[in-house]
Amino acid sequence: MSPTLTDMSPREKQNMGCGNFFFTVLITLSVALITYNILISANAPLKHALPGPSSRSALLVDPVIKMPVERSSSGKKRLFHTAVTASDSVYNTWQCRVMYYWYKKHRDGPNSEMGGFTRILHSGKPDKFMEEIPTFVAQPLPAGMDQGYIVLNRPWAFVQWLQKADIKEDYILMAEPDHIIVKPIPNLSKDGLGAAFPFFYIEPKKYESVLRKYFPEDKGPVTRIDPIGNSPVIIGKESLKKIAPTWMNVSLAMKKDPETDKAFGWVLEMYGYAVSSALHGVGNILYKDFMIQPPWDTEIGNKFIIHYTYGCDYDMKGKLTYGKIGEWRFDKRSFDTVMPPRNLPLPPPGVPESVVKFISPNFLLHYYHALKALTNSLTSFSAHGVFCPCTFFSHFYTGK
Repeated sequence: MSPTLTDMSPREKQNMGCGNFFFTVLITLSVALITYNILISANAPLKHALPGPSSRSALLVDPVIKMPVERSSSGKKRLFHTAVTASDSVYNTWQCRVMYYWYKKHRDGPNSEMGGFTRILHSGKPDKFMEEIPTFVAQPLPAGMDQGYIVLNRPWAFVQWLQKADIKEDYILMAEPDHIIVKPIPNLSKDGLGAAFPFFYIEPKKYESVLRKYFPEDKGPVTRIDPIGNSPVIIGKESLKKIAPTWMNVSLAMKKDPETDKAFGWVLEMYGYAVSSALHGVGNILYKDFMIQPPWDTEIGNKFIIHYTYGCDYDMKGKLTYGKIGEWRFDKRSFDTVMPPRNLPLPPPGVPESVVKFISPNFLLHYYHALKALTNSLTSFSAHGVFCPCTFFSHFYTGK
């Protein structure tokens, strides 16, 4: 029979008390350790075999599709700030007004991680749309430095904005005036990688001899340069702060070099960004579903952005006449000095799916009210069953 507490000596009682104390501590530590291991296991990042430049051509699926959008354990969103550089030209201005309109439409939508918006105006002075669009005024490059290639003001404008502006978000989406956001955009970047659209005409391997002037061999194979431009790209703010000055200097150096200037032409600044990102060791998830470019891309699907950079030309039978002005056409360059007018003509019946279209009634209904604000021709638009980029800004901004 075990002794009771009344039968124990004071020393035995003390020893028993110590034993209970250490036993309690041991149990507590064990529970804490088990709990810690469970939490670590539950929150450990998934091991993804991210594609390197040498393996991208062999991919059968888009790498981003495999990756869940990263969420913290608290469910806090990883907001990004949308930034668009522009001049004060009529051409850039109407595009920015349309772009900002559609940004506002989707900013608070499902799965959106869209934060603030800034038009970085590199004219050096305010314009009359400062109250309509959140704007940061940047100084242009000194006269003559851009050599007539106004896009060189873009990296210099970003350098100024990143140095002087109070940017609340930890990520940046670099976009362009001729982008139309068609659905809420989540933060597609992950694990220190940017998220970027791959352009078929950015070919680092093809121009290796030229690029070695800016990306020396000790930096690694030229395939470390991603086939991207600076837009659309979602990237960490701190990474962009490091890249932007290099992007500016590399782009200026490229423009000064006749061989490079001739090789890259109007996409020179895009190569400048791709090289600079690689020089700083910032890789990118190549996300082909980031945007579409009509008339070559055939449907909206799961894309986030429409880039209406190419002209769309058709005859009245709906046949594409690219390279030849069509009987029906839309080309943003037709409105370089004037705002698009009201009642832009819609494409003729029979235009095939090579023009981006609404692919389901639900999609059309989703945009009904927004489209109503932009066009008085919704019935005619629905009857055609096709989508033309011009309907996104027709009847909305006409120089008010």
